Amino acid sequence: MALFLPILLAVFLTFIAANWKTFRLIIKFWSYDKQIPGPPAHPIFGNASIFAGKSTVDITNLFIDMANEVRKTGKNVMRYRLMGKMFVWPLNGETLSKLVESTTELNKGDDYQFLEPWLGGGLLLVGYGEKWRSHRKMLTPTFHFAKLEGYLEVFNCESRIFVECLEKYADDEITVDLFPFIKRCLLDIICETAMGIKVDAQYNHNHPYVHAVEGFNRLSVIFAVNPLLQFYPIFWALGYKKQRDDYLHILKKFSKDVIDERKSSLASGEVEKETSKRKMNFLDILLNSAETNALTAEEIREEVDNFMFAGHDTTTTSLSWVCWNLAHNPDVQEKVYEEIISIFGDDPNQDVTTEGISKLEYTERVLKESKRIIAPVPSLQRKLREDMILDGCIIPSESNVSIAPLVLHSNPQVFANPEKFDPDRFLPDEIAKRNPYDYVPFSAGLRNCIGQKFSQLNEKVMLIHLMRNYRMEAMRGFYDTLPSFEIIAKPSNGIPVKLIRR
Repeated sequence: MALFLPILLAVFLTFIAANWKTFRLIIKFWSYDKQIPGPPAHPIFGNASIFAGKSTVDITNLFIDMANEVRKTGKNVMRYRLMGKMFVWPLNGETLSKLVESTTELNKGDDYQFLEPWLGGGLLLVGYGEKWRSHRKMLTPTFHFAKLEGYLEVFNCESRIFVECLEKYADDEITVDLFPFIKRCLLDIICETAMGIKVDAQYNHNHPYVHAVEGFNRLSVIFAVNPLLQFYPIFWALGYKKQRDDYLHILKKFSKDVIDERKSSLASGEVEKETSKRKMNFLDILLNSAETNALTAEEIREEVDNFMFAGHDTTTTSLSWVCWNLAHNPDVQEKVYEEIISIFGDDPNQDVTTEGISKLEYTERVLKESKRIIAPVPSLQRKLREDMILDGCIIPSESNVSIAPLVLHSNPQVFANPEKFDPDRFLPDEIAKRNPYDYVPFSAGLRNCIGQKFSQLNEKVMLIHLMRNYRMEAMRGFYDTLPSFEIIAKPSNGIPVKLIRR
């Protein structure tokens, strides 16, 4: 008994020391619970209870409802807190502008910490400083317009395979979930254009990388909305650490194999080594930097993983929701088809060209409206280095401020009847009425998406090939598949459609 109290005290003090940062931030942020609009918060656990038992789909609707409730009070900023983590969401473009126009508030938020064992110090996660600037500058030539032209051959080739893989569903009039077909096609495109290797995921329907990305994304949200999981012993005891480690093994092995295969091809002379950065693909630029000691082997792996993830997952989600919106708006779908045929002709095998794509007007508005209805990336975070005033509220340093298309794009004060699919919202006169940051599908400011032009061109080529071959008919109600609140807004029940040959 004499030893019990000292042991108990030692355990208690060890626990406090190990989690001192969390307790310090709980004390710091507690006073802001009433100063910044948001739901009532528990002094210690904050708003953890509002997420309890909710699916990622429920969380999407929860945030939209929270935002609309706050807007009714006349405020355009809201907050919620999970123990020692404060999250603040600007609710319109004007309020958001101060964050995205900052040249110093570029650090990623707390939720991205879960991704660090996978994506590490790559461009997606690295914070404010010289490393971010130098890596961004080094990789920018990969997305130069002239370079994108060279990717068209792969875009067209893989899009034709994509259409071919769907033929049996059209012939047999069987419902098909387009989501996994789009995902596999985009993985093949990313690997071939950016990495210079063939993966043939379109013919390998059980590619482990695809499943590992989905699992890791899902696990990241479970971790983010359950504060107790952020205590390592609990995370380990409930088996989440093993799940994470298994996914990490698959993800890192895949990228390492990609890098090794490309290095081997260059060393053997199977692939001719380029000397101009303008002609190099993404991976070759990284490997060339390694030769000059600008990057380590681990930094190359991190940048490859960043691009692989961001390049195929977000475009998959974006194109999937385009298809779902078109399937539920047949009049819009027909107008898109007519515009495509008027520019590219009715030969379904003809290559798509950048010259033709530049003539798309109505289709361009449709793509933008689809990203407004359901943003491919629901929310991004910045962790403040200094206090910031937003909509008259002091937002403390160390809190997370979100660039959240999820709530910005559904703002009824900016987009009347926000649930309605209306491509005319993106006519020039309508765009001029809005703050430029009311619509931010690719984020904004210095940390906007470096690969957005690559993604948009890729998406258009795939859509054009799909539309020239098939008409899409929705096989479930629009709200029978919903966006999940994950890193990307994955459809909860896929994209189930019937394909009718043109």
